Amino acid sequence: MESPVAVTDYLLLQHRPDLGLVTARWTRPVGSQELRTGYQEILRYAGGCDTCRRWLIDARRRVEVDARDVHWLTSVFYPTLRQHLHGHVYLAFLIGPHQADDVQDESLPPLPHTHGDNCSVNQFTDEGEAVRWLVAQR
Repeated sequence: MESPVAVTDYLLLQHRPDLGLVTARWTRPVGSQELRTGYQEILRYAGGCDTCRRWLIDARRRVEVDARDVHWLTSVFYPTLRQHLHGHVYLAFLIGPHQADDVQDESLPPLPHTHGDNCSVNQFTDEGEAVRWLVAQR
C-alpha cells in the first residue's frame, strides 16, 4: 500500500495496488472551485496509477455539496472519465450517516446508478462495504 499523498490542503490521495483502487479523502469542507479542482486531481492521479478505475471517495468531512456541483459532476466530469481512463469507472462515496439523511434531491437517480458507459456510482456509510463493492467490480 502506498502512503497517502496530500495534493492540496483539502485532499489526500492514495493508490491501493493490493485492491486495485484509488482512495480520495476530503480533509475539510470545500467550496465549488476546490471541489472541481479536487476531482480533476483525483482523475490525474488515477491516470498515473496504472489507469485505476475504482475510486473510494471519502466525503464524510466535505459536509454538503451544492446542486450546481452535482450537476457539474454528472454532466461535465463523469462523461470525461471513460475517455481519460479508457474504461468504465466505479465510484464508491463514503458518507456519514447524517449525510445519508440529508440527501433530498429527487432529480438524482436511486443508487447504485450507472451514468451511461462512463461510470457507476454508489454510496456507503461503512468503508468496508464500500471497498467490497469496489473490489467486486472487476
